[in-house]
Amino acid sequence: MIKTLIITNKSDITTDFIVKKLNEINASYYRLNTEDIGRHINVSLDFESQLFFITDTRLDISFNLLDVKSVYFRRPEISANNSDLTLGENNFIRAELQFTLEGIYRILENALWISNVYAIRSAENKIYQLLEAKKLGFSIPKSSISNSALIAENFYFANSKSCIIKPIRCGLIEGEKEEGVIFTSEVEINDINKQRIKACPIFLQELISKKADVRVTVVGDKLFPALIHSQDEKESEVDWRRTDKLLKYSEVKLPEELETKCLALAEKLSLSFAAIDFILTNDDEYIFLEINPNGQWAWIEKQLKFKISDEIVSLLVKN
Repeated sequence: MIKTLIITNKSDITTDFIVKKLNEINASYYRLNTEDIGRHINVSLDFESQLFFITDTRLDISFNLLDVKSVYFRRPEISANNSDLTLGENNFIRAELQFTLEGIYRILENALWISNVYAIRSAENKIYQLLEAKKLGFSIPKSSISNSALIAENFYFANSKSCIIKPIRCGLIEGEKEEGVIFTSEVEINDINKQRIKACPIFLQELISKKADVRVTVVGDKLFPALIHSQDEKESEVDWRRTDKLLKYSEVKLPEELETKCLALAEKLSLSFAAIDFILTNDDEYIFLEINPNGQWAWIEKQLKFKISDEIVSLLVKN
């Protein structure tokens, strides 16, 4: 009987860490790589008999979703690129697969989730994040989101022409002929295209001088804080994710009050896992930037020997 279900894709390296730990303790689990639905994975939902089965013909595994006790939700992907079909037909199949998954999530609603897919989606909104962080007493940067060029310019000059621009949700660009990532960047007033601002609100924040960045990984009631030496490289001074060079990381002890706030924010957002980013100023003040409700963590575990995967697996099997 499958007790733990992992929902992800075949390329998700982070999930490999969880699979390794589950194998070490001989836990009952199944990794559902969602792009394989329609290939060697079959879905069969019988509402009369309440038999909601996933069958993997390659591994000869079949189980009822109602028997699943815990879910590790990572990065599901949909695959529908049949060259024999039209673009419209492939889009139809993709939508049908997506809504089948949405139904599966509802069937699994009584299981323990790390973290619940709907909580993740809600928490991804950076406007909502800032609202809740401010309510909990975090220090946050001066921020402005607007599609008014005048308001954007006024904010820029009010902050001595020292501002950053960042995506409101995520910086991923995906298209038929283009793909890329928009990083947090320092902005100059000449960069602001008034027509583009009118079409799409821009997210501006004051540029804060910092000593380092801090990533706090939250798993249940455990915290794994890491100091990111982002100021060691020019490319990573504003956004530490921007450099291709391997940065230095070290463990850091958070103030007790900040630890309490981190746990409170995760609880408020109904997250059993979260990755919270802070700026550490030259005056040793922690400034909240954002919370990633389903962020990467394997690289930090590997660098600092944190027991993040152990803690996640402990929560999954404890149920």
